[in-house]
Amino acid sequence: MDYLKEILLAKKEEIKKIGKNPGWMKSRISGTVKSKGNFLRNIKKGKINIIAEIKKASPSRGIINGRLDIEKTALTYNKFKSFISGISVLTEPIYFMGNTKDIGKVRSKTDLPVLRKDFIFSEAQVYESAAIEADCILLIASLLGGKKLKRLHGLAENLGLDTLIEVHDIKELDKVLETGAGFIGINNRNLRTMRIDEKTIYDFLEYSSNKDLSDKIFVCESGIRDAGHIKDLFSEGINVFLVGEYFMASNSLEERLKEIELELKKDNLI
Repeated sequence: MDYLKEILLAKKEEIKKIGKNPGWMKSRISGTVKSKGNFLRNIKKGKINIIAEIKKASPSRGIINGRLDIEKTALTYNKFKSFISGISVLTEPIYFMGNTKDIGKVRSKTDLPVLRKDFIFSEAQVYESAAIEADCILLIASLLGGKKLKRLHGLAENLGLDTLIEVHDIKELDKVLETGAGFIGINNRNLRTMRIDEKTIYDFLEYSSNKDLSDKIFVCESGIRDAGHIKDLFSEGINVFLVGEYFMASNSLEERLKEIELELKKDNLI
């Protein structure tokens, strides 16, 4: 099944509703203090950083945690600032059971910066992200041509938003590098089939080894299994990880986070 096609068809209908009257979004952020861009500033150099995700469901797995308490989860993540540098919030409503209001729920319980994770490909969505007080947005390179990617990235910057740009292959990486973006997610999951290939991140590392990308921050997305897996990738040069299902499917989120914290502290990685 082409999950991405289904998601985008639903998202286009959602954007039509936003786009009919984007004035409210512009007016809400016009003349106000811009987002402080805290997301990137909160990432520690030379240490392991985890962007901890909040999502109830996914197209491939269906409901992951139907009883998810968003505010309680945010409070739990807040206890582990030793390695959690930000929180990712899925706001896509149909396939991920998210809501833009979830951003506010998270912000009410933690001062950790918040990434809005959604399928964003219109200016209206970028304005909306600023209006709901996200600190960072996700842009997916495969959904956007080079010019539009650069335009949305620039708009986000002007509104004070950090931008995480997601890639899935080398061609997309080259397109992103042309925009000058410095925060790049490497997704091991194929968005059309939703299958994970853990080899993807290593292919990127090999390709990048002969390039000077020292000014870029790379994020490993999808497929993280445990602390050992994180440590292995850290030894290869990745120090930021976006972790979702591994946390959301846990019977005891706090215990899982304690285990990871203990394991990473042992090797002075946080």
